[in-house]
Amino acid sequence: MATMNLSIVTPVGSLVEAEVSEVTVPGAAGIFGVYPNHQPALVMLGGGELTYQGVEENGQVLIRGGVAEISGDTILIITDHAELPGDADREAAETILESAMQGPQDGEILDDIVLARITKDRAYAEAVLKTAGH
Repeated sequence: MATMNLSIVTPVGSLVEAEVSEVTVPGAAGIFGVYPNHQPALVMLGGGELTYQGVEENGQVLIRGGVAEISGDTILIITDHAELPGDADREAAETILESAMQGPQDGEILDDIVLARITKDRAYAEAVLKTAGH
C-alpha cells in the first residue's frame, strides 16, 4: 500500500505527524481527497473536519482555515487553529456559529474575504458541534 506523510502544524507546534494512505480535507471550495502521489498543489482551506486513514491509526482533526501544501509523498497542513475532537470547546463553537449566522459585522462589506471567513467559521463550528458530543 502506498503511503504519504501527513503533518498538521499550528503556531504552537505540530498536532499530527502520521504516515497515511488517504486524507480528506475541507478546502475553501469544498471537501477534497488526497492520496499518495497526488499532483503537487497549494490549496486554501476552509473549516471543518479533516480525516485521515493512517498506517497505524485513523484520525480526525477539526481545522479552521489555513493552507495545504501537497506533493507526491507529503501533505502539510498549516493552520492557525486545529484541535482534536476531544479538545474542542462546544460553547466557543456555539458562539462562533452564532456570529457566522449573523453575517458581516457592523460596518463590514460582504466581499470575497468576509464571505470566506464566515463560511470557514460556520463549517468549523458545525463540525465541532457534530463531533464534540452533546
